[in-house]
Amino acid sequence: MGFELEREVNDHFTPFYGYVADEILGEMGSREGRVLEIGPYGPGVSVALAQKCPGMSFVCGDSYPEALAYQGEKIGVAGLADRIEVRPLDMLELPFADECFELVLFRGGLFFWEEQEKILREMDRVLSHLGLGVHGGGFGARAPNAVIEKHLPRARELNDALGKKRLGHRDVEKFADAAGLSRRAYIMHRHGLWLFWRKREEGYRKMDFSSGGDS
Repeated sequence: MGFELEREVNDHFTPFYGYVADEILGEMGSREGRVLEIGPYGPGVSVALAQKCPGMSFVCGDSYPEALAYQGEKIGVAGLADRIEVRPLDMLELPFADECFELVLFRGGLFFWEEQEKILREMDRVLSHLGLGVHGGGFGARAPNAVIEKHLPRARELNDALGKKRLGHRDVEKFADAAGLSRRAYIMHRHGLWLFWRKREEGYRKMDFSSGGDS
């Protein structure tokens, strides 16, 4: 696998990682804990979170050596190698104990992979008792429209070249239901399409499909 397209799409989204981090923090309600970001489209959000939240520690990784090299490079440039560990990961069999991360993130994970049920179940397995799972992609809810419009044409070209699937609200609902998350999950699609869920149902917002329709 070459990594030229993935590198370009990751770099192209650099202006938006801070907005995505802010959206996640708004849902998480905490600025502390252990964070896991899986997949080849890191470590941009982890870097942004690390810069905003000194109380967080991070693990990033993927199964491809090219992705690991890229992540290590970006983390080193950001001066965060002491807080963000890079290691090989199989997203279908994560090498971690149950309930050991307060935040588990897979940016881009909805749109390029099969076996969504297995991916979500494995993310949920390593999520702590009060943790937050985040699976999807986008520019960040508060990203300025003008910045999005400037970057959107090339972003679409790159995503199409990578084989991005066109998904909507109902597709994500089906993924969540198949993984057993629907009673403790909700979908957000302002400047993106994200599935958020909590490890425990009690006290948390349920999945709301009332805003419905494909985005």
